Amino acid sequence: MTKADSRKAFIALALVSFFWGTTYLATRIGVQEAHGLFLSSVRQCIAGSSLIAFMWIRGARFPRGKALIQTIIIGLMLLGAGNALMTWALQYVESGFASVVSASGPIFIAIFSHFMIRPLPWSPKLIGGMALGLLGILGVFSNYLDSFEQSPNFALGLLIMFGATLFWALGSIFTAKWKPDTSLLMGAGLQMFSGGLFTALICSFFSWDQLVFGQLSVQFWGSILYLVVFGSFVAYSAYIYVMEHLPPTQAALSAYINPIVAVIAGALILGERLTWLTWLGMFLTIIGVYLVNQCFKTANQKMLEADEEVLQLDKEVV
Repeated sequence: MTKADSRKAFIALALVSFFWGTTYLATRIGVQEAHGLFLSSVRQCIAGSSLIAFMWIRGARFPRGKALIQTIIIGLMLLGAGNALMTWALQYVESGFASVVSASGPIFIAIFSHFMIRPLPWSPKLIGGMALGLLGILGVFSNYLDSFEQSPNFALGLLIMFGATLFWALGSIFTAKWKPDTSLLMGAGLQMFSGGLFTALICSFFSWDQLVFGQLSVQFWGSILYLVVFGSFVAYSAYIYVMEHLPPTQAALSAYINPIVAVIAGALILGERLTWLTWLGMFLTIIGVYLVNQCFKTANQKMLEADEEVLQLDKEVV
């Protein structure tokens, strides 16, 4: 890879980190105008249908049969449940806090993976990483103990937020387990659209009757525009470029930068809390997630080496 390509890849990595980090801020602003489920459904339906149309025009193959069903189910878990619930939770919790909790996703993925894919060796690194991640969340959470008295819906927001994290982890597990046979962007578009339709259906039962489109301000539609254009199109395109031009270890850096961007953006734009406990908890969570990811990497490497040994033995037998 040339220096120019390397420079472009790191610029793309910076764009991914910034735009995905600021989606929490944009969502927090948008849910001040309308129910979180409505915002999520509008965002995902617009982004998903546009991405499907774009990829179809470019000649991407539409998945069929088993691949289509798997893609839709993953979309329901990741976006119809995970993203929709997190968007709803942001009505009641600050965007920086939500981003730190979301960053802990790999810890829950490790737990699900142990039971659903293959057992992970419970090494000191894995246990320590999970402990640090949870300790970091508790550190950030300690800043918000007074919110239980000040905001009657704060506890509800916490429950919804952790539910969102669990569904996102579960969706990630099924993505790794099934690996649907479709192009990355076409699959992403289908997941967004199916998740958005599902959320719209749920939303219609208890919040759409309270919605008056004429009362939605420029602030709401600006939030939608930012989330669709930058949070979906630009960030996804940049992420794919990063994955194609940088090693996985460098591409994964965005997962550790996102919460930092979200916490700082929330503090600067919305005046959210930013104390030494916030910084300490955030970095403990990031370190914990890094250790857990390293355990995944080691386990995958050992599995590949074992498969190569089996293939070599088969060749020797033949």
